[in-house]
Amino acid sequence: MQQRIADVPAIFTIFGVTGDLAAKKIIPSLWYLHQEHRLPKRLAVIGFARRELSDADFKDLVRKAAQKTTSEPIADAEFEDFFRMFVYKAGDYTQPKGFAALREDISRRENEWKQCASKLFYLAVPATAFENIFSRLAEEKLNLPCDDLTGWTRILIEKPFGDDLATATALEELLGRFFKDEQVYRIDHYLFKEIVQGIQNFRFSNNLFETKWGNDNIERIDVRLHESIGVESRGIFYDAVGALKDVGQNHLLEMLAAITMDYPAAMDAAAVIRNREAILETLEPWSDETISARTFRAQYEGYLGIEGVRPDSQTETYYALRTSLSHPRWAGVTVYMDSGKRMGESRKEIVLTLRHPKECLLCQAGAHGPNTITFRLEPVDEIVVSFWTKKPGFEHVLEERDLSFFLYEKKNKVQYVEEYAKVIHAAIEGDQSLFCSAKEVAALWSFTDPIVDGWRRDLVPLASYAPDTTPHPMLLATQADTEAQTEKGTVGFIGLGKMGANLARQLQGKGWRAHGYNQESAATKELESEGLFGAYSIAELVKGLPAPRTLWLMVPHAAVDTVIDELLPLLSKGDTIIDGGNSPYKESIRRSEMLAESGIGFLDAGVSGGPDGALVGACVMVGGSRELFQQHEQLFKDMSVPDGYLYVGKAGAGHFVKMVHNGIEYGMMQSLAEGFTVLKRAPFDLDLTKIADLYDHRSVVESRLIGWLRSAYEAMGAELNDDVHASPVVGASGEGQWTVDEARELGIPAPVIEAALEFRKQSAKNPSYTGRILSAMRNQFGGHIAKK
Repeated sequence: MQQRIADVPAIFTIFGVTGDLAAKKIIPSLWYLHQEHRLPKRLAVIGFARRELSDADFKDLVRKAAQKTTSEPIADAEFEDFFRMFVYKAGDYTQPKGFAALREDISRRENEWKQCASKLFYLAVPATAFENIFSRLAEEKLNLPCDDLTGWTRILIEKPFGDDLATATALEELLGRFFKDEQVYRIDHYLFKEIVQGIQNFRFSNNLFETKWGNDNIERIDVRLHESIGVESRGIFYDAVGALKDVGQNHLLEMLAAITMDYPAAMDAAAVIRNREAILETLEPWSDETISARTFRAQYEGYLGIEGVRPDSQTETYYALRTSLSHPRWAGVTVYMDSGKRMGESRKEIVLTLRHPKECLLCQAGAHGPNTITFRLEPVDEIVVSFWTKKPGFEHVLEERDLSFFLYEKKNKVQYVEEYAKVIHAAIEGDQSLFCSAKEVAALWSFTDPIVDGWRRDLVPLASYAPDTTPHPMLLATQADTEAQTEKGTVGFIGLGKMGANLARQLQGKGWRAHGYNQESAATKELESEGLFGAYSIAELVKGLPAPRTLWLMVPHAAVDTVIDELLPLLSKGDTIIDGGNSPYKESIRRSEMLAESGIGFLDAGVSGGPDGALVGACVMVGGSRELFQQHEQLFKDMSVPDGYLYVGKAGAGHFVKMVHNGIEYGMMQSLAEGFTVLKRAPFDLDLTKIADLYDHRSVVESRLIGWLRSAYEAMGAELNDDVHASPVVGASGEGQWTVDEARELGIPAPVIEAALEFRKQSAKNPSYTGRILSAMRNQFGGHIAKK
């Protein structure tokens, strides 16, 4: 393939060739590629801009740009060999004349080469010029590739891709009028930085790290981009953008995607891009409350005196935020991002903080910090792993040591040249894997738009900081992050299984004080290491709770009465019991009436979302007294996704709504399982993983169930030959039967749910591939495994 690319003639047109981008990045990168023999053998470079330039002036412009890459004078003969490929065309972007001349020049070269040339158009111009350039290229049919297989046409555009989601969408619609998506190359040059590319190799080529890469072993991720330089002469541009849009909406989020994306199914562009898209789409959505609590903005002193900056500017030159990902692999891991100008030092890096050992039997007495892995872009490209080891000698004393891997010595010392050389080279090769997709761009704006809007409404007042210092907002401080929390209340959990434990974790992160008891003490001990106040009997749990007490039960429905019987003698009037498990709704009505006689409140709460939802935001349906619900509303709000909780009615209503929800789930899962069984046996060679992924992109059946099915296929393969996680014998947890029984009692036909339930009952006698699909989905969303 390399040889074919080298042999295909190409024409590289730079719109805006007289601007800073071309002088500082594009032309120096072409010189670098020329020196490295990485350009096609037959290449013409056409510089296009509004200014009238003589041949001598253009030659001088190109030479000065190339000279920036080296401290040694470029030899005349060497430069002449390079400049031989260049020509300059002056033209107004709004007028057809210049584009007709461009078409004539391209045709002339193709006639000389006796072959249709591939065409690469680089738009180093403001986005306001895009539509005119696109339409003029289309008028001359320069947006169309050649008829033969080798003569492609591609377009390179720089970020920002719009100013918000609406303008980004409009830009994509504009691009779609003139180009196919495979022709569009959206540049975020940080994806081309050697250290960012090195992250993937570090992870995916070393099982030592990749098997530990996730929330089981990583506690937090810091992505920072601190610059010692200020805004300098870019006042007009920067004041309209600010730190968040300048680097946060793109560079930092793409770095986060690189560090957290899943292992691609194949190392092709589509798989890599799809995984970046998938992780970015799991970024935590914002609310006014979280914007106020978890974002920070500041402006350095003296910024208002810069030329081009408005005297009353509210533009941030530094920002920080705290967020998380709902992806199962990263749920519960806190992500911190911050960036700014005029920091105390230049520091660009990603730092992973690993979870501290729960017990360290051989460690010295006293505190020692967690291990970290740092991917550093500045001041040097390196990977640093910090660890603890014993100091030499008789005493058992630990010291922190670093295992540092200096990545490489740059061949070219000028900033951006190597990255942009890779940009151009990848575009010529047709490798889109490190270019942004339209879906990525949409996900990035969807994340940052609410912050920008919240700041515009002054949800977060603009702070200030002295130049050459680094602000330390509380939301970024490791200990202050928890110490500064104001406790919203205290809740005691009985049952710390997958759901109960994750609900406790989430509430602790939202400022609640969580106590907990579990029949098996190991689960309690584990959560104690994460800040839970553990108890080893129900009596101890109740004793440790302040009055009035709130007890959350997350136990099997058959055990609820037993737990309540043990609780009753320990509770006082005004205390509340919340049953968060799946219980028959009539039992919840009975329990509510019985507890009311003792002055104990009762709420029945149906919780949907599985263990991952419990950790990052569930869907909660609450029944009971409206007054009691309102007293506990903050609890339900904090454990739910935005708008993900609802008071549905009097006692029993919460569990009734959840029961019907689960019955519907039975039917939906059954239809998916049957449909994919048909696909499996079709007379075509169908890729079920890709079809599940396709269905999950704006189809009528798009759903979380489809997403979980895709994940199951990715994990286990199309045959689902895993008798533990995808057993052909399907478990049933009872709610489906309750829904069928209730429908019969109400005289309502429910044939779909009833048939789905019957299938599960018969699966032990008639194991099948359809059963494997059902079990695989149950495993993905609830962690269910086959009973031994």
